[in-house]
Amino acid sequence: MIQLSVFLEDKPGVLAKLIKLLMDNKIFIRALTVAKTSEYGLLLILVDKPEQCVILLEKKDYLLSTTEVIAIRLNDNPDALYYIPKTLGDNKINIDYCYSTLVKDDSMLIVRVEDDIIEEAVKILEKNGFTIVV
Repeated sequence: MIQLSVFLEDKPGVLAKLIKLLMDNKIFIRALTVAKTSEYGLLLILVDKPEQCVILLEKKDYLLSTTEVIAIRLNDNPDALYYIPKTLGDNKINIDYCYSTLVKDDSMLIVRVEDDIIEEAVKILEKNGFTIVV
């Protein structure tokens, strides 16, 4: 799954303005997290139309990048938050970062691992019974 990393001004209303832009263009948010540094906000976002979203945001002069991440369905299983990192760790795969969505019937854990082992991580997770969201 493609994650967009969008750099935002650290000012009130900026996040709402971006979300409204996506809503107005029928781009739906599947997951998001925001981190703040001393100079800017960093929005990590999964959307239903990533290619269209990139074009739109670049046209509106947003600074962004894309990253491949793994979205793993939690299936209303709270133990998955333990077993996913345990499974990856047992297979010597380090998690760079992760965040989750906890929307009923569509909760996911979003995991970032090194680019060269994404396919290996997906295979291990599927082999261990986890559902990967594409």
